[in-house]
Amino acid sequence: MRIATTTGDFKAYCENYAEIIRAFEGTGFKHIDYSFYRLNYPGSPFMGNDWVKEVAAAAKEAEKLGLDFVQAHSPRNDFFSDDPETVIKGNIRAIEACAYLGIDRIVVHSGRSEKFQVPDNMAAYREAVKGFYEALYPAMEKYNVRVLAENYTPSYKNECSFFSGEDLASFIDMCDNPMLGVCWDVGHGNLLNPTDQYEDLTTLGNRLCAVHIQDNFGTNDNHLCPYMGNLDIDAVMRGLKDSGFIDRNGVFTFECDNIVSPANSKGEYKSNPVIPSFRVKKAAITLMYEIGCDILTKYGCSVE
Repeated sequence: MRIATTTGDFKAYCENYAEIIRAFEGTGFKHIDYSFYRLNYPGSPFMGNDWVKEVAAAAKEAEKLGLDFVQAHSPRNDFFSDDPETVIKGNIRAIEACAYLGIDRIVVHSGRSEKFQVPDNMAAYREAVKGFYEALYPAMEKYNVRVLAENYTPSYKNECSFFSGEDLASFIDMCDNPMLGVCWDVGHGNLLNPTDQYEDLTTLGNRLCAVHIQDNFGTNDNHLCPYMGNLDIDAVMRGLKDSGFIDRNGVFTFECDNIVSPANSKGEYKSNPVIPSFRVKKAAITLMYEIGCDILTKYGCSVE
C-alpha cells in the first residue's frame, strides 16, 4: 500500500502549496492528498482565472522531490448551508485541478441541514444529496475524476447524514454511477462505534475507494494519529483486507493534522495559544509515517 498524508498537515506553517510540498522532504512521505479544503471563499485566487499558478508550482515542487498526488479533498463549503452555486463551482474547480495534478479521486462532503432530521427525512436527504452530486457528473466525466462521499460524524442537531457503511452502500447503489464511490473516515466511524468498524468496511466492498486514517477517544473528532486514541486499528485493517481495498492497491491516507496541535494558554495569555514549532511538527509527521509503516507491516502489507 502507498502511505499518504494531507497537505493540511503544514497549512499553518507555509505561505503556499509549493512550500507545503517542500515541507514533506525527509518525512518519509512520497504520496500526498491535496486538500482544497479552505480555498473556496470570496476573492480566493483559486476561484479566479489564475488558479493554475499555485497548483502548477506545487506540481513542480512535487516532481522535484519525487512525490506524487494520489487523492484530494474538496473545499469545505456545505451545499445545504452555503450558496449552492458557489459550492458547485468550487467543487468543479477542484475536480479540474485534480485532473491537472493527475489525481483520479476527490472526497466531497455530502453536507447536512437541520431541514433533514434522523430518521424521518433520510429518504429526502438522500435524494437531495444525489441531486448535488449529479451537478458534478459532467465535470467528473470530462476530467475522469471520481467523487467520493464520506461518512460523517454524529450531529448534536440530529441531522441526517451517512453514518454507517450500510448508509453509504445503499446511497451509492441508488445513484448507480460508476464515477461515484466512498471514502471511509475511521475517526468518524470511531465516534459511532468505538469497538469494531470491520462490518462497515466489508459492507462497502468495492464501493470503497479511499480511507482517512485518524484517531480519537470516541467523543470528539480529534484527528489524532493511530496509537494516540482508542481506535481499534485491528478491526480497520481486517476490514480493509476483507473488503478487497488492499488488493486493489489502496492508499493508506492519514488525516491527522492534530498529531501535535496548538495548546491553549491559561490566565493572562489565554488568547495566545502555544503553537508547536515547525521542527516539532515535521518530527511529528515523520513519526506518523513510521506509525503507518508499523501498522501495515504488522498486517503483511507492502509499503510503497
